[in-house]
Formats: sequence, structure tokens, C-alpha cells
Amino acid sequence: MKVTAYNAKIRLYDSTATPLYLELDFDVGNFSGPIGTPRNEEKLVLNRGVAGTGMHYVKGDDYKVMEPVPVSFGYFLQDVVQQTYLYHWLLAMNDGLTQTVNSHTLESTEADSQRDGSTANPVFADTNKSTCEIEWLSNTGGTDFGWKYSGVYFPLDQQTFAEAESDITLTLNGMCYGTITAITAFTSGTSVEA
Repeated sequence: MKVTAYNAKIRLYDSTATPLYLELDFDVGNFSGPIGTPRNEEKLVLNRGVAGTGMHYVKGDDYKVMEPVPVSFGYFLQDVVQQTYLYHWLLAMNDGLTQTVNSHTLESTEADSQRDGSTANPVFADTNKSTCEIEWLSNTGGTDFGWKYSGVYFPLDQQTFAEAESDITLTLNGMCYGTITAITAFTSGTSVEA
């Protein structure tokens, strides 16, 4: 069986105890993101620049491990209620004072994962920045499969819309600061649309 974009869904989650989520009914079906987090660089150590029996690799610093990785996807502007919720979700991630969607208060996920495997990710110095989780799940007809992206920030100046004759799309461009893991089901939660 071939799995197509038709079989997948995207949800955004916050960090409350029972997470709030927004399931996107009109995503374009063009999600793009890595299936793993960056690793440390390996640095070759030679004896005065000469290859020999004592040459070896050492693990590089953690800057590369902790750098965010890009994720992106598109959304058709069709349902004015849902697109308003999505817009408010994006505003909440960029304004530390107003973090509500449909009267639900969102909590940031920025320090909820451990990119290096042992230390909680730091909170941002800019208190206006917040992150969310993204879950992409494909219905394969058997066991579902997808990925969870933790600590994704969507800066407003990097979200774009495009007008065409047949549709208007919003392209969401985020940076994932947390872990990336495989999933077989969506996380249980409460829809902000309720």
C-alpha cells in the first residue's frame, strides 16, 4: 500500500497537564522536517597533522546538537473559525502576555524535552517567545505512524501567505529546538476548538 498526503493529519499541542491541541483540518499535505535531531561533529586528532596509529576522533561541542532544525507545512485558508484559532496560536507563541486560543490559555513547551538526552532544554531569554509540539500522523490502514517535534517556535515574520486563483495558503515555518521522536498515535488532549 502506498501512503499519501491524503492519509495524514497535523496537530499543534501546548504543555498543559492535559495538553491543548489544534488539529489542522485544511493542511496542504506538504509537511517537511527531519526525522532525527543533529549529532555532535567528530573531530579528527592527528599527531602534528600526520596520520598514524595514534590518530583518533573526539566528540565536538554541543552547539550543533542544540541548534534548532527547520520544519514547515502549508495550510489552506478556508474555515474562518479554524484559521482564526491558528492565527491566535501563532500570536500566542510570539507574545508573552496574550497566550489564549478560544479562551484556552496555552503553556509553552520550550523546556519540556532534553535535546542532549540528559539536560532539559533552556527557556528563551526573550519571554515573548513560546514553543509548541507538532505531531504529524499518517493513517496507514494498519498501525499508524508519524513524528513528534518538541519545542517548535514559529516566528511571526517567517510565516507567509500566498494568494492564487484557486486558493490562499499560509506557509508555516518553524524551528524545532527539542526532540524528534517517532509516534504511532496522537497524544491525548483537549481540542481548543471545544
